[in-house]
Amino acid sequence: MTRYPTVALGAGLLIAGCFTYSSLPNDRADPKLRKIKDAKILDMKVNLNKQPGLCPSHEGKLYVNAKVQWPGGQPVARALGSDVDSFDPAKFTITGPLIKADKQAHLTPDGDVLKSVETGFVVDVVYDLEPRWKFHETFPPEYSCFTGWWEQGEAAGDGGGGAGGDNGDIGADGVGGDTGATGGHGGAGQKITAYITVVSTKFHQRLFAVLANRTLFLAPADHQLTFDASGGAGGAGGPGGNGGNGGNQPFEDKEMRIDGTQTFIKFATGRPGNGGNGGNGGNGGDGGSGGNIEITYDSAFPEIRNFIVTNVEGGAQGAAGEAGAGGGGGGTEAEKNPATGTDGNPGRPGNPGNPGNPGRASVRAGSVSSMFRSFQGITVLGAGASSGDTRPPPTDVRPVPADTRTPGRTPPGRTKSPKSPKSPKRPLKLRRK
Repeated sequence: MTRYPTVALGAGLLIAGCFTYSSLPNDRADPKLRKIKDAKILDMKVNLNKQPGLCPSHEGKLYVNAKVQWPGGQPVARALGSDVDSFDPAKFTITGPLIKADKQAHLTPDGDVLKSVETGFVVDVVYDLEPRWKFHETFPPEYSCFTGWWEQGEAAGDGGGGAGGDNGDIGADGVGGDTGATGGHGGAGQKITAYITVVSTKFHQRLFAVLANRTLFLAPADHQLTFDASGGAGGAGGPGGNGGNGGNQPFEDKEMRIDGTQTFIKFATGRPGNGGNGGNGGNGGDGGSGGNIEITYDSAFPEIRNFIVTNVEGGAQGAAGEAGAGGGGGGTEAEKNPATGTDGNPGRPGNPGNPGNPGRASVRAGSVSSMFRSFQGITVLGAGASSGDTRPPPTDVRPVPADTRTPGRTPPGRTKSPKSPKSPKRPLKLRRK
């Protein structure tokens, strides 16, 4: 009877099997990798896959779906990838008047929403290895990457740590640590003035149009709009410096005769040094005050109010700096009159800063349609479009800038400038995903 090895799987499950392997004959050819350049392309398409379109300034991705056939094989699907049997994205030339593309087929659309509102994003794609495969596509603009506007105060830098005290020489006390520096004061939130209505475009039947601080952007009409003018967080106080260690007890060797044997004994000649006291922690910086927000939404669309969220809270207080540890007392090697120094006392922790004062937010309905009439490619919907509003539209409206910052409210994730109470002002204000 032939016996087979058993392998235990899971909770007591046994599966029988014979695990023998044939060796590869020395004269067998190495496996041949199929390369995409050796395949015949039967069909090819370019698309955005699950992306509903391209959002101005927000990076998208071009996808390629093809059907190919290797000699002697059956037709199979292939796409972009890094394997030798996939299409190399760097072998596609991607151009467009409002598109920038890289070697990985990432697409960066122009950030000015008005440039693409009527034309969409026109893209020409050519497969360089077989230029007969070329495509002329128009991808629609979409605006889910725009979620509101912010004018937050800058987070302050943390206070620098206090310098540690020097260690004492033989018999000398350690030096006390320095006090940590106070954290910086959080920046104040700025002012946001915004107007909101509902519009249609060539590609969308209903969108929010927002004019925030004289900059226009569009957003889905069923998405929340957040306006944030919160104060910046105060910087944490710097930690106190540690105290220096005390110097060891001084001694000298003396030759003595003990029980008839000549020997050397270490005699203390002074006291050991005490450890230096730890420095006090620095105080936390105060949070910045919240800013002011004034929002007027089109009274023809009272439901807009349900989608508006404002934040004018003061910045968080900076944390107290930690106390510096006391230095250790000096040790001893003396055999006669030995002594050790006293450890230094730890410093005191600093005090936390104060939270910033809240700002003020006002959200009201009004007649705003005239402020959007000068923008080509958008049509204001509802009764507000024909109202008797006589206020002139702004004359110096800026296009939406390309935004590369991390979006959203950043405490506690906001980046701080170390040891700097004031960070450089951010050049871009548009909030997007």
